[in-house]
Amino acid sequence: MRNRLLWLSLLVVAVSFGLVEFIGDLAITEHRVTQVAVLAAFLRLSSVVILAMFVVSSTVRELQDKTLEMILAMPIHRSSYYLGKLTGFVQVAIIIAVIFSTMLMLYAPVEQVMIWGISLLLELVLVVALGLVMLFTFNQIPAALAGVFIIYAASRTATSIYLMATYPIIPHTSTAQKFMDSFVELLTWLLPDLHRFTQTEWLAHGTGEFAMLVPVLGQTMIYLLLLSAIALFDFYRKNF
Repeated sequence: MRNRLLWLSLLVVAVSFGLVEFIGDLAITEHRVTQVAVLAAFLRLSSVVILAMFVVSSTVRELQDKTLEMILAMPIHRSSYYLGKLTGFVQVAIIIAVIFSTMLMLYAPVEQVMIWGISLLLELVLVVALGLVMLFTFNQIPAALAGVFIIYAASRTATSIYLMATYPIIPHTSTAQKFMDSFVELLTWLLPDLHRFTQTEWLAHGTGEFAMLVPVLGQTMIYLLLLSAIALFDFYRKNF
């Protein structure tokens, strides 16, 4: 409430509603599909940006105000502090996912919106964990946000880039190109496969099924544990 996060989320909903209605008037064919596709993409990106900025800025404020030092001076484990922050931010992610999913119910079937909303929540959980990792690593807002957005964008596009590199229009055999192909393939193994998360196609064409959330949930749990382990390792080695 102090950071006006709720009001910001509602403002995004209002702006997206006006934007989608305007775009819908411009669309010549597939009026509703165009609206849903634009709205889903806008809300997904907005939720990631809002939550990443909230996680990083609020935690940095605790570092700068010496609140963290006061907390750690008490008989409390650093893991308890981290898990408390993670749990609180996940609750904020739930609120954002519910608000944005409710907006989508005006344009898409309820079942498809539920599938999309659950997937968005799982995606935001990874953004929260990644934000905490970047913050404990860099301790600065610009560097932490840059790290979050770069890794998020790479996770979203790595599979597409790998497919383009594997099946090029013009075959290539140079050593440098082979090295880049191997590097992109390595990224697809290391990064979460976010192109499977929160797909606009589910809303636009009604192709979503709850069974599709199983691999999404599996990836979320694996990378959440991995990111939490990295964050705790970096957190414990710091001296406050």
